[in-house]
Amino acid sequence: MALSVISFDEALQKTEGRKRHLLLGNGFSIALFPNKFRYGSLLDRAKEDGVFNEYPELVEAFEILSTTDFEVVLEALVRMTRLIHLYVDDINPRSKLVQHVERLKEALITAVAGSHPARLSEIQSQQFDMCRKFLLNFAGAGLEKPGCIYTLNYDLLLYWAVLHEPQPEWKGLSLVQPPKELLLKHDDGFRSPDDYPDAPYVTWDVDGGSNKQNIHFIHGGLHIFDGGFELQKYCWERSGGVPLMDQIKDALDADIYPVFVSEGNCESKLQKILHNGYLTRSFKSLAGVCNSPTSSLFIYGHSLASNDDHILRLIEDGQIREVYISIYGNIDDEFNKYMVERATLLNARRDRFPLNVYLYDAQSAKVWG
Repeated sequence: MALSVISFDEALQKTEGRKRHLLLGNGFSIALFPNKFRYGSLLDRAKEDGVFNEYPELVEAFEILSTTDFEVVLEALVRMTRLIHLYVDDINPRSKLVQHVERLKEALITAVAGSHPARLSEIQSQQFDMCRKFLLNFAGAGLEKPGCIYTLNYDLLLYWAVLHEPQPEWKGLSLVQPPKELLLKHDDGFRSPDDYPDAPYVTWDVDGGSNKQNIHFIHGGLHIFDGGFELQKYCWERSGGVPLMDQIKDALDADIYPVFVSEGNCESKLQKILHNGYLTRSFKSLAGVCNSPTSSLFIYGHSLASNDDHILRLIEDGQIREVYISIYGNIDDEFNKYMVERATLLNARRDRFPLNVYLYDAQSAKVWG
């Protein structure tokens, strides 16, 4: 069946009374900062910062493959490491490839951090308000059935938007709390560590907080770090007011890297996820949503590219009956053809449980205004 495009409001009407969940892709960040978060911009930033100065082959790899997508080059390099021993006896070429794969992952993290808005104040209050209005459709405290928000992005935009809560206001002698309809139900599972209550960070509470968690960074994030025996989330308010991006850049300068799923293909991404308790819990939470026939899943800003097939397979293998996918621009544009074909496959690959796939106009959602 041919897919047509509906508005975001129509999609909301179709799912009235159902539990809605949201999955965010890079388009969520690009919608606010198109010149910062596109892969082309990240590659330019990496070049300007001299990240590839000692790795000129990586720059040539982007040129030969005619891409600015880090994940495309990563996937090609990883495939080469698996095959090169068939053609070259010397171990050195493979060792060099492995080294370059790791450097390219680090370059992606550094480029995202370097391109990221340095301060929350770079985003206008009205933009945050519009974003929260969008998010309220999924995790609003006033909803009868608030759902979960999942993101595949590494940046802090979702984190900042969630924390940009309306504040109580004085009316006469009374301090009036904001109405429940304007508040988000949000819990990322992180808590003050029991054995270090004054820590400048919070830790993931695997035993308690994670059971209530409804905000999930499935591929990690700039603000989440592996502390060895604990998973740490850097915070502005607990660090004495040190801006979050300053903390992250200080960590990178010290060669401390955040939890980041930057592998180039879906198999490697899934392997990385399953080797981290936090990422695994978030991935399984999304799997549970995709297996719920009474829920609806909205996808915003994701191209349905094959390097995220580990996510799309959850939908194909699940029992969820409705999936709404944003599409930017004309459905017949060359850029959208693959996405439409992949969206159609989500339905076609279902064996027993029917799935209705809808496309909605990304711009009509007015995510940032």
